Amino acid sequence: MNRKQRRAAPNAGRGSPNAGRGAAGRPAAAIEEQMVRQAGALFQAGRHDECAALCQKILAGDPNHSEANLLTGLLALSSGHNSEALTHLRSALSGNRKNPVIHANLGLALSQTGQWREARQSLQIAIRLQPAYLEAHTNLANVEMQLGHPDKAVAHHAKALSFRPGAPLLRANLASALLRNGETEAAANAYRALLEEHPDHAEAHFGLGLACREAGDLVEAGTHLRKATVLAPPHAEAILAWVMLADTLSDADIASIEAAREATLEGSHDRMQIDFALSKIAHDRGDYHRAATTLRAANTRRRQDLDYQRSEVEAAFAETTRVFDADFFAERAGFGHPDDTPLFILGMPRSGTSLIEQILASHPQVHGAGELTLLRDIAGGPQGPKDSATPPAFAAALSRGASATVGRNYLRQLQAQAPQARFITDKMPGNFMLIGLIRLILPKARIIHCRRDPRDTCLSIYRTNFSGNGLAFAYDIDDLVHYYGLYQDLMAHWHALFGDTIIEAEYERLIADPETEIRALLARCDLPFDSQVMAFHETRRPVRTASAAQVRRPLYASSRGNWRAYAEYLPELARLTADP
Repeated sequence: MNRKQRRAAPNAGRGSPNAGRGAAGRPAAAIEEQMVRQAGALFQAGRHDECAALCQKILAGDPNHSEANLLTGLLALSSGHNSEALTHLRSALSGNRKNPVIHANLGLALSQTGQWREARQSLQIAIRLQPAYLEAHTNLANVEMQLGHPDKAVAHHAKALSFRPGAPLLRANLASALLRNGETEAAANAYRALLEEHPDHAEAHFGLGLACREAGDLVEAGTHLRKATVLAPPHAEAILAWVMLADTLSDADIASIEAAREATLEGSHDRMQIDFALSKIAHDRGDYHRAATTLRAANTRRRQDLDYQRSEVEAAFAETTRVFDADFFAERAGFGHPDDTPLFILGMPRSGTSLIEQILASHPQVHGAGELTLLRDIAGGPQGPKDSATPPAFAAALSRGASATVGRNYLRQLQAQAPQARFITDKMPGNFMLIGLIRLILPKARIIHCRRDPRDTCLSIYRTNFSGNGLAFAYDIDDLVHYYGLYQDLMAHWHALFGDTIIEAEYERLIADPETEIRALLARCDLPFDSQVMAFHETRRPVRTASAAQVRRPLYASSRGNWRAYAEYLPELARLTADP
């Protein structure tokens, strides 16, 4: 039970003293009122079983009782019974639509079930009803983050902090949002200021470690991440980030991580994170059996948090190939905006997209903008505008003029990142689903497709605990292999339509002969060779991906053919075939 939920009980009847109480003047009304007050007191005292029993008595006589439904919903929410919480909170709302506490907790329950747009709407209503509702601003910030709007998250965390200036948790929340919004320096400064006053603040050490990693300060990153791991209780996220960053760990370090794992509950999110870390440790030590066994446990637990339906994904791929065919583009010759500033870098995760962007961003004429959601925000899709069409349907509805307008709008937002740059990268791997839209609205933009051995790619994906829930296919190896097959078929479709206008960047060839491949890549982008690109690992720029540490190092071949070490333990990988 969190503090916000505890504070909800005294306010349960706010806005309508008789809400949900049934017919006025009922003989039992006074007794019912006394029961409600008693239930609220039990809730505040943490006597939740007694509170629940009393609420059930109230609801047996009046199933629509607003206060009893609110309390029951809060109890269900705190116990992780989100569906039950939604039922009771909606019943509470039907009897009292002016109560901000109900709207706020309904928003929290909706967010717990992944209904992000609906959660945002409920939390916005709560804030309209009570503008200084600190917890509602905090939860809305978290929702906006999930919807891909970190700038809005920054605004709401800042608002929450204005109601309680100096609160360490709220300061850490704001710093985290700044980091996610790409304001790495501002985030680092906020974390440092917090640590000056609270030197043992684990979340601040963790956040500062991430900020330093993004900025390329790997030594300082490791220092702060390690500091976060030793502060009680064990910080599982910091353990994983530290292990992924570290080249070597001492026996004492590993023993401390093993002890931290034992301190977590079996099946918990924290244990899952530490299992990912222990798998990496086993991999580095050459114990691939343990690495694979621990990986399966970690991924199985991670998969439980996600709703992934193969049929829905198959339908999205099928619609994409059906809509974007040769006739579609023949009928739309001359559509779009002719600017060629964008460099779209795409492909499967862990296929080398961050490496290619880091190389290109080391060129004086290129700005690396990182993973942008601009196309997704324009075209809709799972996290796009409410009730929006699918990206193929959105594209099919565009007229010639509208396609040019959409292209200009995208370009305007992109160029805001670096107004003077000749080229700007957009490195969102999943944009391979949107190549048809790119060709429609920005027909002269260059598309760089990153490829790597499918078995190494999928193994690397399986070994990574990605932030957010967008890669739900990644945590079951059968789902992963199935998804990769869909991706291969779609890329074959794009190549059939657009031929070699899609620039191929193959990881294995790059590792084998870096200068030849980099020169060829630059030539395809109409960029002159510049020696800075060969020292890409020295380029100082924020990198906010799972490869943030790798791109700070010279090219290495140790990850090539890794899948063979796991062939006995992850035989599903052998079902993958080389890309065409």
